Amino acid sequence: MDKKLNYSLKNSRSIFNYTITDQNIKNYIYSWLKYLDLEKGFSEKTISSYEIDFRKFLNFLCWYKKNKYIDLSSLSKDNLIKIINSDFNFEKIDLSSSSLFELKYNEIRPYLFFITFLNYKKTTRRRIVAAIKSFYKYLYKNNKKIDPSILNELKGPKIDQALPRPINVHEIKEIINEIKNSKKINWIKKRDIAMITAIYGCGLRINEILSIKYQDIPITHTKGYVKIIGKGNKERLVPLISIVLKSVNEYINACPFNFNNETFLFLGKNFKKLNPGTFQRNFREIRKKLDLHKSFTPHALRHSFATHMLEGGADVRTIQKLLGHKSLKSTQVYTEVSQEQLSKLYNKFHPRNKIN
Repeated sequence: MDKKLNYSLKNSRSIFNYTITDQNIKNYIYSWLKYLDLEKGFSEKTISSYEIDFRKFLNFLCWYKKNKYIDLSSLSKDNLIKIINSDFNFEKIDLSSSSLFELKYNEIRPYLFFITFLNYKKTTRRRIVAAIKSFYKYLYKNNKKIDPSILNELKGPKIDQALPRPINVHEIKEIINEIKNSKKINWIKKRDIAMITAIYGCGLRINEILSIKYQDIPITHTKGYVKIIGKGNKERLVPLISIVLKSVNEYINACPFNFNNETFLFLGKNFKKLNPGTFQRNFREIRKKLDLHKSFTPHALRHSFATHMLEGGADVRTIQKLLGHKSLKSTQVYTEVSQEQLSKLYNKFHPRNKIN
């Protein structure tokens, strides 16, 4: 198995640890996940989520078949929960490739009822539908005859898009000062500060910043650019302002490890690429200590970059390029944030509020 795919699917319940009676199914699932990795450029987290979602879908199909396509509406919620807890994690996928590949849209609908009745979050249900649909799109791409209704009619629930919640500069300074005054090892403090400064200063995703290598940074300059590989393996050049480079250089000088061109820039204690969970956990601990809002996450720094750039006069197209958004629609949400903030300021400070 490919190194990245193996890392993504290291969960002991991975589909590849199951007994699958039809080897053709296993081969197609593997090649589909590999396609998501190499051609679609999906992140390790997304690939792992899709594998889990599709595995649970297969589990359901096996259970449903074993129970002779029982009427789900006749079961109570407690019955369905019991099914998940006791009967739902088969170690054997007893399906034929023809029954899976030729599955009809109407045969998927019971599973949609199942996850809806159990109150799965809309975001979870939408991702599950995306995973199932992605697999059948892959089959279609590889000249398998599938039910076209799966591609045309299978849709996840609509989700009201929540506006990003930007962080003000004062709060960012507050968390940096807390890191400076902590009792952690000096180079780790410098690393976390450099990452916060770069995520906010460049508008990066956490996986993007952790993919930067030592050779990508123009450390001998006071400003420059860094090449970022974003979603879908799309490349973009992002400017590095002086304060970001200064912070990164301070980290490099404090780091006890010797860098070479192929070394990832941000390292953990084991001299390997920093695990995103480690940085997120450190961030969460400080947020709780300072009693900041739960929306204060590493990704919120990226939101703040976009919002503050817009408020500073940058146009939406420029911000779209800096963020690496494929669609302008994804970027335009930040104009709504700024309008909302403008309304709050208007209501707070306009003289009419002093009339009463």
